[in-house]
Amino acid sequence: MISSLAQLLLVFVLLAGCATLTPAQEKSAGEVRALAERTARLYGRLPLYLFVSHDPHAPPGSFRRGYFTVSKITLLSTFRDAIVAHELAHYVLGHDAPLGAGSLDDQERDYQQRELEANAKAVEILTRAAGVGEGAALRIMYDYLAGVQWALERYPRLDLRGHKLPCEEMTDLLARFPRQRPWTASLECAPADVHSGG
Repeated sequence: MISSLAQLLLVFVLLAGCATLTPAQEKSAGEVRALAERTARLYGRLPLYLFVSHDPHAPPGSFRRGYFTVSKITLLSTFRDAIVAHELAHYVLGHDAPLGAGSLDDQERDYQQRELEANAKAVEILTRAAGVGEGAALRIMYDYLAGVQWALERYPRLDLRGHKLPCEEMTDLLARFPRQRPWTASLECAPADVHSGG
């Protein structure tokens, strides 16, 4: 549990961070907070606090118990909704719980599985909390992963931070939404059985 002093410091940091945002970034942060509030309400969870990171080397988004972070850059990114929904999915799925015991390989597999689950749950969150149709929500998540794939091809040493390769994540994501196969079958990294009509 966070102490009262720690909560006060967190509020101070959050308020201080907002002072340096541009009007467009503040508007975007407000939209992100609103989505987080709707998500928490829909899934019967406690409110989740948003922290905007000003560190240009920070990941685009992350989740920790009680709050989630998006970078200042993410606020104006075309991938904002995918990143935010993915981090909210970690929250909804309870991914702040420790990884299971086992070898480092086992823990890495568990971590990667959580990432795959968060991708799929993000589609549901975009549908339920943002009012986006399932096909459009799936496209938002797919386009983000395709963007990561594009970046990895140009910067092979890109830190994937515990994720599988983007194409593997795209394959897994598309396989979880069989009703969308009529349009996803032709996408890069679509599951093999989709291409064969299976």
